[in-house]
Amino acid sequence: MAYNHIFKDGLATTKRLLGLKMHWQKKYSALTNEPNISYENLSCWLKNRKSLTNHLKNLADLRIEQITSNNKNFSLSEKYYFKPFRAESLYLREVLIYANNFPVMYARTVLPYKYLRGHWKDIKKLKTSPLSSVVYERASIKRSSFTYATSATCNGVKKVMPYGSLEKDFVIARQSSFTYKQKSILLSEFFFKALNKFDY
Repeated sequence: MAYNHIFKDGLATTKRLLGLKMHWQKKYSALTNEPNISYENLSCWLKNRKSLTNHLKNLADLRIEQITSNNKNFSLSEKYYFKPFRAESLYLREVLIYANNFPVMYARTVLPYKYLRGHWKDIKKLKTSPLSSVVYERASIKRSSFTYATSATCNGVKKVMPYGSLEKDFVIARQSSFTYKQKSILLSEFFFKALNKFDY
């Protein structure tokens, strides 16, 4: 039987895996049968509410690759979050983040095009710069709590991830929003096994 370890406030309890449908939850889980994964280390990365890229810079050679594609597949959670807006009115920024040339994270930022006329306009200019240079610029920008999805419950990941070859390395994802003057952006971060090469 497959079991998950559920981490909350640094404590682990055991929970039986229920189904394979993609869903986001307030607690996060990690498959115990995944080889070479240190969930204690991964837990530290996942709980960090500050800039992950700034932290990675102190540990490795950081590189951000912006993905340019005309194929914009939005996940159900992204569509639901911006349900007053039609999909064609949403802007998508996708990046792959490398540490010492290992892909450690795939990140998606979604917001309505109309928000690009305000403070969030700098997102369109980021290119290979980290999102942190925008979202942590002002103290009045508030980050929400995280929701999580595991590789076992995140069947829809291959529909949004641009490189299918990385799907097998995907371990867990988290999602949160940043809000400034009642205008929010949604950030989804997909973590790969290689992140565990770097001790938090």
